[in-house]
Amino acid sequence: MFFLFFLLISSSSGGQIPVLPIYSPCEFPTPILPSTHFDVQCKTHGSSKLKFICDLNHQLQFVPLTEVEQHYDRFRSVFEYGNRSHVGIVLVRHLEQPSSAGSVYEDSRYSCLFNEECARLDAEVIAGFSNNVKMFLKVYAWKLYDRWFGNSDGCQTPHILVLISVDGLVNDARKIPYVKIHSGDNRLRFPLNNIEIETANALVQNLPIQQVLKDLIVDLGIALKELHDLNGEPRDHSVPRWARHLGLLCVGLIAFALITEWYIVRRKLAVKKSASGIKIVSGKSKTHLMF
Repeated sequence: MFFLFFLLISSSSGGQIPVLPIYSPCEFPTPILPSTHFDVQCKTHGSSKLKFICDLNHQLQFVPLTEVEQHYDRFRSVFEYGNRSHVGIVLVRHLEQPSSAGSVYEDSRYSCLFNEECARLDAEVIAGFSNNVKMFLKVYAWKLYDRWFGNSDGCQTPHILVLISVDGLVNDARKIPYVKIHSGDNRLRFPLNNIEIETANALVQNLPIQQVLKDLIVDLGIALKELHDLNGEPRDHSVPRWARHLGLLCVGLIAFALITEWYIVRRKLAVKKSASGIKIVSGKSKTHLMF
């Protein structure tokens, strides 16, 4: 009876039925400290190799993850350093946005938002955290990233945290999936933005979750591999130097051919005009007279 009553209230208010547990960014289990809480809450039941994925609501329990493991092994050299993964994927059913800015200040679940003296959140950001979805996801992923990886500088491999909310927010009946990727390396900003959009579009199209994760891991692996191969420099998409030189050579040859053709035709016309008024002398050919 209580469940039916709760269902009626939820449907009448236009929200979603919460799928517990739901954590704030300050409470979410993280692997940085040895904890059975993280192992229990975030264990990926479909695979023992994908420890970097936190399947909070057991959405991967009956999903084949063989291809996901294979693609992770393919990019393991850029994903791991010192037997520790520099990539974290948080997969939840939905997130809960605070109802007001005042509740953020008063609720102890959001205390970590104000712990850092060098990166304090001002009133405008806190207001956006409670009434703007983009700001909420940005701050949530940022603070969870700090707690997930700690203060490690990640000099060998940049850290990346992927936050995926399959059904969006609890108080949003539209069930729009949200994806937010945060990294401490600004050089990955543009490729990660593209990966965000592609992953969100795949969820909107109702693609299987294992395919979404597989494509996500491949895209992240390519982005990190390219970052290492280019030593952090952005890829140059301009025309290579040898191609520019070859193009100039072709232009020069074309110009030379046009000038040569013009000179020959002009000379022939001049010869025809002069040859019409010359009488042919016996014993001499036209060619002799022309030259």
